[in-house]
Amino acid sequence: MPRMNGLFENREIFAGAAAFFAAATVGGLVALRFPRVRVAASVLAIFAWAMLSWALFERGTQRGSLPVADIFEVFQCLGWFAFFSIIFLRVVWSLRVPAIFGSGAATLLCAIAFAGGNGRDNAALAAGTPAVSPWGGVHAGFATVGYACFTAAAIVWLIYLIQNHALRTRRMEPFFARLPDLASLDRIGGRLCAAGLVIFGVGAVLGAAVLLCGIRLPSALAVYKIALSFALFFGFAGTIFLRRAGHISPLKSARAGLAIFCAAIVLLGGFACIKNAAAPEVSTEVRP
Repeated sequence: MPRMNGLFENREIFAGAAAFFAAATVGGLVALRFPRVRVAASVLAIFAWAMLSWALFERGTQRGSLPVADIFEVFQCLGWFAFFSIIFLRVVWSLRVPAIFGSGAATLLCAIAFAGGNGRDNAALAAGTPAVSPWGGVHAGFATVGYACFTAAAIVWLIYLIQNHALRTRRMEPFFARLPDLASLDRIGGRLCAAGLVIFGVGAVLGAAVLLCGIRLPSALAVYKIALSFALFFGFAGTIFLRRAGHISPLKSARAGLAIFCAAIVLLGGFACIKNAAAPEVSTEVRP
């Protein structure tokens, strides 16, 4: 397998994509007062997404597997999905979500990737180290897609909270008029969360099966992964059940879902800390 070149090993393309996402987010904020900037901001965001797509494609192609082998790549993928969800919502559900929400979420997630990543994983991937089990990669893929659905749902919930606040305070700016209605946001946020719950649940079951079949992982990391998976699954499942049973309002459901997602992002970053503390050597395993 060819060695990864210095460009991707040093993550310049990923950093460039994050910078363009940040510029698009700033442009979107400026467009709130100067609408003519909106097109330029959208172009920057699309270019950033294309750049990130290329970087992830090259990363996976050179290694011959999904680019979800470490925390850095997982958060880069979530950033990719964050902006893609804006396109998905418009095409599938005709939910016209301003691009600033996608570029802003992508900027934040890509920044977390750089904050939580380390060089040892890249060295192992550059050398073409194979995964211990192909099922580990499948588990990582399902878990990442599940997180991606939660990311899209979190964006919808955030817009719901903003729109709800605007209506309560009678904000009449054109920006709020562009946001979708509350009923659509509540319905689609719930569907995205339910889809993520199913996909993430499959990934969690596969991950548990991989662990029980003897894949060697540090015990602290294994316990952390299982505990986090169960906490997220039951947290989102409880939110969906209470909302559909009418025990909590759409507003409380959006707040709870967004809080669980933010906690999940913080706890997901804990993988890097536990991994570094428990395994100072170069890791050769595929983990989400």
